[in-house]
Amino acid sequence: MVRKSHKKAIVAVAHKMIRLIFILLSRRQPHIDQAIDYAAMSAKKNAPRWIKQLKAIGK
Repeated sequence: MVRKSHKKAIVAVAHKMIRLIFILLSRRQPHIDQAIDYAAMSAKKNAPRWIKQLKAIGK
């Protein structure tokens, strides 16, 4: 069931985003999404480079 018009929904989402951005900037802290595992993403991205460096060292 559609409650609002398309334009009102866009404005509501924009308003919510602006509130979040204002809070993050005023507190000077990064936004950390709970659904994303940043450590796993970093390891997946950097693992080939780390392995290559370890092989170059001889370990």
